[in-house]
Amino acid sequence: MIERLKKLLQENPSVSDWKLNIEKKESSELFYVGKKLETNRAADVISYTLTVYTDKGEERGLSAFTVYPYMTDAELSEKIQENVFAASFAMNPYYDLPSGKDAVLPESRSNLREMTLKDAAEIVSDAVFAADRYDGGLLSATEIFLDRYDQRILNSRGVDLQAVTWLGSVELIPSWEKDGEEVEIYHMLKFESIDASEITAKVDEQLKIAAARFEAKPLGEVIDLATPVRVILQDEETKEVLSYFAEALTYEAKYHQQNLYEIGDPVQGDEVKGTVLNATMVPYCKGAFQSSFFDADGVILKETPIIKDGVAVSLFGSYRFGRYLGETEPSGLLPILKVMPGTKPFSEMAKAPYLRCAVFSGIQVQAFSGYFGGEVRLGFYFDGEKEIPVTGFSISGDMKQSRSTMIYSSDETVLGAYQGPKYLEICDMKLL
Repeated sequence: MIERLKKLLQENPSVSDWKLNIEKKESSELFYVGKKLETNRAADVISYTLTVYTDKGEERGLSAFTVYPYMTDAELSEKIQENVFAASFAMNPYYDLPSGKDAVLPESRSNLREMTLKDAAEIVSDAVFAADRYDGGLLSATEIFLDRYDQRILNSRGVDLQAVTWLGSVELIPSWEKDGEEVEIYHMLKFESIDASEITAKVDEQLKIAAARFEAKPLGEVIDLATPVRVILQDEETKEVLSYFAEALTYEAKYHQQNLYEIGDPVQGDEVKGTVLNATMVPYCKGAFQSSFFDADGVILKETPIIKDGVAVSLFGSYRFGRYLGETEPSGLLPILKVMPGTKPFSEMAKAPYLRCAVFSGIQVQAFSGYFGGEVRLGFYFDGEKEIPVTGFSISGDMKQSRSTMIYSSDETVLGAYQGPKYLEICDMKLL
């Protein structure tokens, strides 16, 4: 298929450059109702995505389409020409493509490479159901997916890169029942390596969240919403808030004049009273399933510090926008934000009353207004003695005000595209 495509692309004089992304996916999938295995299946598919570029003067257009192995040379030639034509109506300033370089890419450190997908799925299944041990709670439905991705990218400038990555995911519907009433929640757990004890702990946490949702009271019945209270964010919401700084330092934001900071700017303001921010974009972190050693353009990714001691030190982003800004070697789309943790453990944060927000309907962080917040589906108010599950409220804050006073925990977490503090303590958010 690859040699056929190369020949056909060379024969079309309107094709200035091209890029081919190939992904082969193998998977093992288990579907449970309760603890009963209903379906066990495997899949093996391969996909080809071809991008063609056409130039007119100082402009370049592109268009991408899916290539199927059964397509004849005539059909492929027709699709190539159709997409060249489409690309000619979507012109942008010219930029070159990455060129091929001799490189030895590191391998994933995932322990999934040491086992078959079938065996891995069974290990995950045992770990998941080890947590299903409560009288009032159960896993109503569970779906387990173990995937291996063989990825390859080639282009007309000599790029030819290959890598293997793994992704495990578990879709859960934990439920809690009492006195004839029932509460169900949904949760997706994803990982790049298997840690059976960690999987069990995370499923156990979700069952406890279902129980807490069942018992939760409206926050307004527990405290006066006008009362000042420390808010503690965790996990995904911590990542979303701290990603505000990284997203303000991309080549694309700078090119469109939407960047909040310039190199050398103090991103947390002139006087930092909380944790000083140090952030780096990295290609790989064990356990972060969005890890990748090269991006979709074929740029080999390298660790790039973006904020040091609260000061912006570098931009990062796609090859295209990096070239627009005159970068000779753009960083590429680095997938993982790595933030240095703080020095205060959660055990210290928990010595005074707080409101820990555990489950959001979706937190929002708006770059230009500075607003961040959202509806909280489940929180825990600590009154100095015990945590009380609460619901029915929202929180809101201003990043321009809070950025200098936030406290990052020394407790760390690894998520799909993040490694850093698990908890974020904020003292000036409003309750609604």
